[in-house]
Amino acid sequence: MSIRIAAFTGEIPRLIPRLLPNSAAQAAENTKLENGAIMPVRRGRYAHHLDEPAQAIYLHGDEWLSWSVPVNVVPAPIAENRLYITGDGVPKVRAAGSTYPLALQRPLTPPAAALVSGSPDPTLQQTILYAYTWVTALDEESEPSPVSNPLLWSPGLDVQVTGFVVPAADRAINRMRIYRSQTSALGETQLYFIAERAVGITPFVDVIADHPFAEPLASLDYNTPPDGLAGLIALPNGIMAAFEGKKLYFSEPYKPHAWPEKYILTVDFPIMGLGVFGSAVAVLTQGQPYVVAGTSPDTMSMEKLEVNLPCVSARGIVDLGASIAYPSTDGLVVISQSGANTITRNLITRDDWLRMNPYSFVAGSFNGRYLTCYAFTDGDGIERTGMLIIDLTGETPFITRGSDSADAMFSDTAGGALYLLKNGEDIYEWDAISTSYGEMYWRSKRFVLPADTNFGAILIEGESAMTPEQRAASKALAQAIREANEALIDGDVTGGTFPSMPLGLVTFAGSLLSPVDEFEPLFLVTVYADGKPVADIVDMNLTCRLPGGFLARTWEVEVRGNQLVTAISIGASPSELAAG
Repeated sequence: MSIRIAAFTGEIPRLIPRLLPNSAAQAAENTKLENGAIMPVRRGRYAHHLDEPAQAIYLHGDEWLSWSVPVNVVPAPIAENRLYITGDGVPKVRAAGSTYPLALQRPLTPPAAALVSGSPDPTLQQTILYAYTWVTALDEESEPSPVSNPLLWSPGLDVQVTGFVVPAADRAINRMRIYRSQTSALGETQLYFIAERAVGITPFVDVIADHPFAEPLASLDYNTPPDGLAGLIALPNGIMAAFEGKKLYFSEPYKPHAWPEKYILTVDFPIMGLGVFGSAVAVLTQGQPYVVAGTSPDTMSMEKLEVNLPCVSARGIVDLGASIAYPSTDGLVVISQSGANTITRNLITRDDWLRMNPYSFVAGSFNGRYLTCYAFTDGDGIERTGMLIIDLTGETPFITRGSDSADAMFSDTAGGALYLLKNGEDIYEWDAISTSYGEMYWRSKRFVLPADTNFGAILIEGESAMTPEQRAASKALAQAIREANEALIDGDVTGGTFPSMPLGLVTFAGSLLSPVDEFEPLFLVTVYADGKPVADIVDMNLTCRLPGGFLARTWEVEVRGNQLVTAISIGASPSELAAG
C-alpha cells in the first residue's frame, strides 16, 4: 500500500478533506500550480510610492496616475494618447497632462443673420439658416447652436452673421465651425459646413461665392454625457459604453466626447458595472445580467439572461479575455458566448462564499486567473483581509490563496503585469519575474486508509525553483545593492535619523539603504499521521525513512519552502518506492 501525489492542484473547499481528489489541497497559499508541480509565488516588486492615499491606480506610459475614489479609465480609441475617466466626479478626458470635463457644451444662443446690402430677387429667393459649433484643441466638435433667424436670400447677395458667444475656458475650445442650410428639391433642409475660424464674437461675412458647401453637419446628435456617467469601457470599432442608473449609453464611434441619446438602452435593474467580450457587452446589474451585442451603436440588441445572479461589487468585475467574471451572491459568475455560469458552484459553498464578503471584492486578472482581495469579519469579530486566486485555466477550476492585500489593482495589458496598491500608497508588481521566490504552503488531502498502517519511507521529488540564470541574476543584484549601500555609508548620506523620512517611503527606519534580497533555498515537508506531525523531511530527491512504532489510518503531507516539488511518494519501505 502506498500514496503518490503528482500533478498538484489547489483547494476545493466545498469538499471535506478526505473526499478531495488525490492531487488537491486542503490549503494552498502563495503557491503557483501552473504545470503540475508545486511552485512558490515570487515576492512583489516595489514599483512606486504615491504622495497621497488612493483607491485607484493606472500606469500611463511611465507615469503612475491615482485617484482617491474608484474610477474606470480607458485609453482613447483614436491615435492621440488620451485617457477617458469616469467615477471621479463628472466624466473627464486627460490629454497632454491636462484634464478636462468630457462634456463639450454647445453654444446656447442662436446667431443672427442679415443681408449686408440689397434685397433678394423674388424670382430666385430662398430661405437660409445659419448655425455654428465649437471645436476643441483635441479636434472634438460640439452639437450645433440653435439655428439663426430665417433669412430670405438670392444669389449675388452677401450675409453678415452675428451673435456669436465666447465659450467657457475649461474645455480648450479654440475655434468654431460655421454652417449654412440648403433645402433639397424634396423639401429637406440640412446644414453644411462653409467656414472655420478662431473663437470670437466678431461678425462673420458670408460671401457666398467664396464659401461653397462642404460636408454636412455631423455633430447634430452629439449629445453630452450625463454628469453621473460611470463604468466606462471600450468596445471594438471605436465605441465606448458606460451607464447611469438603469441606462446604458454608447458613444459615437471614434468620438468619445459624443454620447447620442438615441443610442440609450434601458434595463430593469440599476447597473453595477460593464464588461466586454468580443463585440458584446456584459451588463451586470443588481438583478439579472444582460448581454448587448452589435457592431455599431445603432445596431445594438439586448438580451436578458434568465438567471438571478446580481453583481455585488463593481470593483470585482474582471476581463478574462473571452469572458467576464464578477462576484455574485451565489459565487463567481463568468459570462461568455455560452451564457452566464457560476463557476465556483462546485468549488465552494454559498455560505462560505458569503463569509468572504464578496461585496468587498477588489479584483484583477493574472495569467488567466481571477485574483481578488477582500475584507471580512472572522468568528471573533475581528476585521481581516484575504486574497483568493481562482484558477479557471484547466478543465477543473481550483482555488489558491495569497498573503497579500490590496486597496486597488491594475492589470497592465501591454506588459502582462498585475499591480497591487497596498496601504493606499505603495504599488507593487505581483509575482514579478525580477524578484526572488517567497515561501509557499501546501497541505495535501486527508488520505484515509482502509486499515491502520505504518509507512516506512517517503520520497519528495523536485528541483530548485530558480534557474541558474535567475540565481546568478539574484546574486548580482544583491552584490550591486551591497555596493550601493556601502557607498551611501562611506559618504555618510544614508538619511538615517529616525524618523527623518516618512515610513513606507524607505525600507529601514528612515534610511536610504536598500535591503539585500538574496535567494536562499528553503524546504520542509511535514508528515502527519492521525492529525499529529510524525516526521520532518528536509532532503529532496532522496528516499528518507519514516519513524515506526505506531499505526495510523489518516495521513497528510504538508510542504513549505521556496523550491519546486514535482511529486511525493509514501510507501511501506524504500524498496517499494524504488520499485515505483
